[in-house]
Order: sequence, then C-alpha cells, then structure tokens
Amino acid sequence: MMRKWIPLYAAILALVIGSGGVLSAAEPSTSKPNQVSGEASQASDLERQADLWIQTIAKQNGFQDWLNASVDITPIGPGQHGWLVTLRGTGSVPVGYLIIHAKEEGGFILGEYGAGRHPAFDPNTLYTSMVHQGLIASYAEATKRPLKLERLYVHPLLAVWKWTAPDGQVRYLDAWTAEELPISESQWQQAAKKLQVTSLASGIALANSRISTSRLNDIFDAYERMPWLTKKPIANMQTKLLVSLLDQKRQIRYTSELYDKQVLMVWPAIGYHRWDDQSLFVAFDQYGSRFVPMSAIESEGLFFNG
Repeated sequence: MMRKWIPLYAAILALVIGSGGVLSAAEPSTSKPNQVSGEASQASDLERQADLWIQTIAKQNGFQDWLNASVDITPIGPGQHGWLVTLRGTGSVPVGYLIIHAKEEGGFILGEYGAGRHPAFDPNTLYTSMVHQGLIASYAEATKRPLKLERLYVHPLLAVWKWTAPDGQVRYLDAWTAEELPISESQWQQAAKKLQVTSLASGIALANSRISTSRLNDIFDAYERMPWLTKKPIANMQTKLLVSLLDQKRQIRYTSELYDKQVLMVWPAIGYHRWDDQSLFVAFDQYGSRFVPMSAIESEGLFFNG
C-alpha cells in the first residue's frame, strides 16, 4: 500500500499558527547533502514498521478509515525516543493515531493506538480548548505571538502539551482534551520518572505481530454511575477476567489518581484487541477510541464493574 509520508521531524517542535486556524509545526530541519544520516535510516525503518501495524489494525472494526489515510510522524518526548503517528483522511481530517517507542537494542514498540477525529495531540482540539479556558484570547493573539508548546508522552496516563506562557509560567494540558491540569513542573517530573520504565516495557514489540481476537462494545458515559465512590474495585484484576467481563458487555470503568492525587482519570472500557504475542490492548472511549496495553495500566489504577 502506497502512503503519503510527511518527513520525520528532527526535534520536538515549537508550534505556530498556520492557515485556516490550525496549529502547524515549524519547518523540519533537513540533512546536509554530504551527510550520511543514521536518522534517515531510522526514519525509513520506522515508516515501514508503522505501515505494517497500520495495515493490521485497519482490518479491525472501527478502523476502516485507516485504509487510504496519509500519515505524518512527529517525535514526542522526553528524550525524543518516541513518535506520534497521525493518520489523516479526506481533507486532512484526522482518523487515528499510533504511539511508537524505540527499543534500546533496536526496533520499535507499539505503545498505543486509536481511531477518531480527535486523536492524541490534535492541534485543533488544543487551540479550541485554550480559547474556551481563557488561556489565549483568539486566533489573532496566537498569530502575533507563536505558542511555545511541546508534545510530551511518557505513558498512556502521562501525555500532555507543555505550554510555556508569555509570562514564563509553565502549564500542562491533557493531550486529548487539552484541559489544563492542576499540576506543577515538579509533580510532572516526579510522575514521569515513576512511569517511564513501565511504558517502555509495555506494548507490541514483534514486528509482524497480528491481532488474533477483538471486541468492541457500545460506548457509555463513564460518569452516568460512579462506582469508584460506592463500590469496591475488582480485586486482582487479570487479563483473562477483564476479557470475560468485556465479552459479557459489562460496563467496566478504569480509574487512576495521578500527581499526588491531584488528578483523577476515569476511562470507560469498551473492548479490546488481543495480539498473537498475547499482548492485550484495552479499548477506552476518549474522544474516539484508545487502545492501551493492559500491562502498562493494570498496576497504576483500579477497575470497577458497573
């Protein structure tokens, strides 16, 4: 399958306002003509691996829009050992994303993925949310003064826009909703240090792994009921039990308290993909679908039935 690939950026980028009100990245740096580039080779390997995973996932329910999508790749930190792969359909409208990490010994890990028009680090979602929250006044303000933003992805539970405001204050906004998080730099650093190892040890590492079984249930409102306030969590939640509950179409909610319990994440589980290396990716409804490795989140939160 031929795809349109936008070049891999060489650094975490500051963002500026582009035409049509979309936040677009600054121009990527280019290699010198006489430079033998290991980065170019890695980019080529990354593109090939991303395409293999895209072709596999596109066969699943809810991912049909991936089949003819164009693809762009952006590094995400810290350390730029990971990449955001954004898929775009007709009119460059987002239709999904993947998060890919580099392995120290070479090769790549598929960290998470999802479908929908509001994927991770969507600039339009970010800009709209910043205006609604009063962080910036309008398009005109952002046009006059470029926004100093970085995409930071450490773990499925730790994915943020880092914004350095004109007054020098650093703020963190959720990578999906772009809502400002009530946290400090030290709280971010502490949480990132704790969860980075977990993230890099989770996901799909086999280059040719395929999805063996899957389920996608109906979406539901995570806050229609709040069992984390009234019930005990499921004790000793294991992959087999979670699969069984989702096969029964139970409404399972996952909660995690982060940043010294300053932020409560609540995700409604709506299905799963089991890959043939036995990795289980749990599907959550969040601005579309998010498929997250069970191994990354099982020890960082609680599951509630009903």
